[in-house]
Amino acid sequence: MRTLLFFFLAGLLVFSKSFGQTNPSDKQIMDSLLQNDELLKLISGLDRRASYFRINIGAGNKLYSNPDNAAESLQSSNQLIISPTVAYYHKSGLGISFSGYLLKENNKTDFYQYSLSPFYNHTKGKVADAALSYTHYFEKDIYSSSTSPIQNDFFGTLIFKKPWFKPGVSVGYSFGTYHEIINIDTIVRIANQRLHIKYIDTTTIKLSSFSVIGTVEHSFGFYKIFSKKDGLAFTPRFSFITGINSYQVSHKSTVTNYNSFTKKSLRRVRHFESSETVNDKYEAQSLGLDLDLNYMVGIFYFEPELYLDYYLPQTTDKRFSQIFNVNIGITF
Repeated sequence: MRTLLFFFLAGLLVFSKSFGQTNPSDKQIMDSLLQNDELLKLISGLDRRASYFRINIGAGNKLYSNPDNAAESLQSSNQLIISPTVAYYHKSGLGISFSGYLLKENNKTDFYQYSLSPFYNHTKGKVADAALSYTHYFEKDIYSSSTSPIQNDFFGTLIFKKPWFKPGVSVGYSFGTYHEIINIDTIVRIANQRLHIKYIDTTTIKLSSFSVIGTVEHSFGFYKIFSKKDGLAFTPRFSFITGINSYQVSHKSTVTNYNSFTKKSLRRVRHFESSETVNDKYEAQSLGLDLDLNYMVGIFYFEPELYLDYYLPQTTDKRFSQIFNVNIGITF
């Protein structure tokens, strides 16, 4: 809870400092960009005329803080997660963000993991915008079912500017190791005898995921909605995700016992079956629709996001999943 108090006090300090500031150039910039795509970038956080900070708090079932939808589609958790974030954007395009993830688990509310993400956004090209990011996840409990199954995520994206429907391509590579403890307590019949099987299986799963994502998007901008200093950007984005996911599973108990007596599948990752190697071929993985809305007035912004994913390969899991997050924050 001390960490949560730190986020709250930091946000309160920045809010009180920023609310009292008046930048005479703000209105001039806003007025000069009202009919220009640069304002659309400013609203969506892709472009600024100067370096700036952002502090926000999000709520949703989103496990990750990065834009890698291929990694997002792996998650199986639907718990409500509160995620405060502090980010710095330099005018050169470089930046870094830090997030905490708060949820209630085992009758206890606490931060169960954190993430640190350096990134670079290039928005000054005439043909395309580009972005690169790396995210590392710090787990407090490697056995918690809520923590990210990946610890490292590399992601790059390229979005072309000219067409009305803007095509893009993204490449992601994620990897990590996670653990599960399965308690086995069952009665089986062997050679007409009933045997009580009881043991604990400690399972380690090494996961790697490589994805190539094709996208098509368009941003709709609306300005001067309620005042002269507000604006709204709405961006629907269609995704076609291809890639390869590989899992290596090892057990502290014997594999024979695990395969013979364990009826509980490993559910930390969606579409994961309890076998030694899974999904070791490149294939079409899912179709996605990302709906992102960003409303900005002065230093404040409100950003709800919904990602819908439909899994394509054969599976016994539900093919359709929804990932949502709502951010409220300030820019200064």
